[in-house]
Amino acid sequence: MPASFDDSVLALDRQLIQVVYRSRSLIDGAAYDRLLSTCLSNNPRRGITGVLITHSGWFLQVLEGAAAEIHALLRKIEADPRHTDFLVLRLTAIPTRDFGDWSMASVAVDERRFLELAEHALRAEDAMMSMVRDFLCYGRWGQIPG
Repeated sequence: MPASFDDSVLALDRQLIQVVYRSRSLIDGAAYDRLLSTCLSNNPRRGITGVLITHSGWFLQVLEGAAAEIHALLRKIEADPRHTDFLVLRLTAIPTRDFGDWSMASVAVDERRFLELAEHALRAEDAMMSMVRDFLCYGRWGQIPG
């Protein structure tokens, strides 16, 4: 029996996707801690995982989850007055999560690493995800090929 249109739409809504965006933070200190705490609280209920990479007031965030949840969250994030210069660098369907163990990990990096990760995200290179995941798991950075 072929799937109906509604079944197809539901399947797309449940498709696992990964998005990487960058923005400039307008908060720091306690406000940043509250933001991270909110993510840690809300993301598990939505089935969202990821990592927030920061450098000198810039965010580079990776989010993973069902397409419908990620799209709803992106609309909310884009309208959030706590940051500006929002730009999606990568949006792709994924077979498995890269950051499934973290409702929202947070990593501060130097400028060189931040720009390198953003460049690899723009080129849709999976090496970036592997580097960040390895850092979260093992606590050390390797070289991004390229």
